[in-house]
Amino acid sequence: MNASSRIGGWRSVGAVIVALALAALACGGEVEPTATPLPRPTQRPVATATKNAPDPTARPSATVESSLLDLEPYAHPSGAFNVDLPAGWTQEDFDSRVLVTSPDAVVAIDITFYNAGQPLDADSLSNFIHAVEDGWFASFPNYEAGDLEPQSDGSIGVAKTLELRSGTPQTVLSYYWQDANVIYETDFWVDSDAYADYVDGLLEVVNSMTTDPAEGAKVDVYSIIYTFTGPNSFFEFSVPFGWTYANDTPENMVVDTFTAPDSQSFIENVTYNDGQLVDDIGAFAKQLLTDYYNLDDVEITSEEEQPDAGIRLDWTSASSGLVGETFVERRDTSTAVLVLTWMVTEDARDLYLPVWDYLLKTYAIPEPE
Repeated sequence: MNASSRIGGWRSVGAVIVALALAALACGGEVEPTATPLPRPTQRPVATATKNAPDPTARPSATVESSLLDLEPYAHPSGAFNVDLPAGWTQEDFDSRVLVTSPDAVVAIDITFYNAGQPLDADSLSNFIHAVEDGWFASFPNYEAGDLEPQSDGSIGVAKTLELRSGTPQTVLSYYWQDANVIYETDFWVDSDAYADYVDGLLEVVNSMTTDPAEGAKVDVYSIIYTFTGPNSFFEFSVPFGWTYANDTPENMVVDTFTAPDSQSFIENVTYNDGQLVDDIGAFAKQLLTDYYNLDDVEITSEEEQPDAGIRLDWTSASSGLVGETFVERRDTSTAVLVLTWMVTEDARDLYLPVWDYLLKTYAIPEPE
């Protein structure tokens, strides 16, 4: 059995059976999830590297810019890529990105690269692209996207329409491609009524791009992140774009899951509330690992009390080839119990440990609004 299929078998026990097993430790009520947050990507650890789309509120009508084809060479400071960009456009450099905007704000070119830590196979790359599309572009109003379209140069194109926060209709062309361990993404944002005027020049830009994945691989793995806020604002933490998000609501539970593109790792928070106070949260977490994740041979290798009165469990499962860490805590004076778990195949632990470490570093209880 390969790693992906092992991870894919996390929960073969039905949700009803799991709920009954956990009810041996607590029973009653339910926690409702909040609305899915609108992600605002940043690049760790540079907090100012915000990946917001251009959103002008007033500007002149679109005109054909002759400077669009007046391209000049650009080298990203990281050395990860070179590209010809329009001269005279506003330029913002970030650790893994460059954003350039036309003088009239009708067009923006956003080039980003991600260190995946390893080459992704076709399915994993597709998972990555769908996760970025769903997590970022789909957060804009009236998002509609076409299929993933393989290009003759080996890239994958995705065309979509959406609206900026100001209500301006946009046509967005995105091209994703992989070079060794690094995934490159080029996004062209164009006012829809000006798309025909600019498309040829934008294709000229993307065709000029060259890459150096050895330099691109020097940034942290999956360093383009956003802040996720859990149900009832019980918690928030930073998670990577490119990891697939899913939400499930079995009885008395809200389950938020983030899965790596290659399915060798996932991070999951279970918020459980049946209206009764759970006396032994350590036993509760162990029950969850055994029954909900169907890991009959879980061995707890370390159990530590935490400063917030929670408990950390380090564990292994020999039969599945998985290792993991689980944090369990109560929230305030409510009857809710939070169980945060990182699960990963043994071979991929070192690769994905920085993602988990950064999530824990950013874990916080949101301030009341």
